[in-house]
Amino acid sequence: MPDLNALRSFVVAADTLNFSRAAERRNTVQSAISAHIAKLEEELGRTLLERGRGQSMHLTPEGEAFAIYARRILGLTDEAVETIRSVRSLRIIRLGTTVTLAQSVVVDALRSFAQANRDVQIHIQCDRSDALLARLDAGEIDLAFMMDQGRRPGRDFVENMPLVWAAGQGLALDRSDDVPLVFLTDGRDLRGYAFDALDRVGRVGYLAHLSPHPIGVRSFVLADLALTVMPHVSVTPPLVTLGEAEGLPLLKSVALSLYRKAGFASGELDAFSATIHHQVTCAMG
Repeated sequence: MPDLNALRSFVVAADTLNFSRAAERRNTVQSAISAHIAKLEEELGRTLLERGRGQSMHLTPEGEAFAIYARRILGLTDEAVETIRSVRSLRIIRLGTTVTLAQSVVVDALRSFAQANRDVQIHIQCDRSDALLARLDAGEIDLAFMMDQGRRPGRDFVENMPLVWAAGQGLALDRSDDVPLVFLTDGRDLRGYAFDALDRVGRVGYLAHLSPHPIGVRSFVLADLALTVMPHVSVTPPLVTLGEAEGLPLLKSVALSLYRKAGFASGELDAFSATIHHQVTCAMG
């Protein structure tokens, strides 16, 4: 691996094509720049800069190619150093959760946790609930906050949460209107809950839109094109809930749980888990 100090001298020399100006930029003497270039040329077995003999200094073809890589190496080195210097702490919690929860209750949990734990960095990965446990078992995340996946070691809490009808603020829905709905392409459970509830009260619902991603579902809702079904804790402004006034029936409840890798404990994980649990119970009122 070439010496970084020599690389910096070479790059400056390649930019200026003048050892004297290169030395001024590097706050050193001309002989040091010359020695750095000679060292690199010896290590590489190639001439990088043609100089002397009455000709102006210029890069050889090998020097031009090496200059590209040298700048890249120095850029990555500077970036790595700056990144490490800017990180306030190496204490990291890796949270796995769903997109819907990440946009709602997790926001308040992060805000509350950060006030007392400013030296802890949170990394968030989003995935479907049924995929997060596999990530937890594989060691990719430390905590998984999602729809309950059943009793297993490491389940910190489970709380029942009512499902609600979520809509945009401009959706006009009369009690006699058919109900436009939007769900995930493979969101069969929530879709089933919605249609079952509407059937109970003799209300007609229809699948107006589908999306393979929760952001797409949210886009249709915010565009006032359809309603969807979400846990109550996930409905945050500008979303609103609809219900009896629009002739919509009550929905079932679902369970939200937080899991951690079995046997893995730390004070930070305990505190963050407790913060999320507190936000869930506060949202339940």
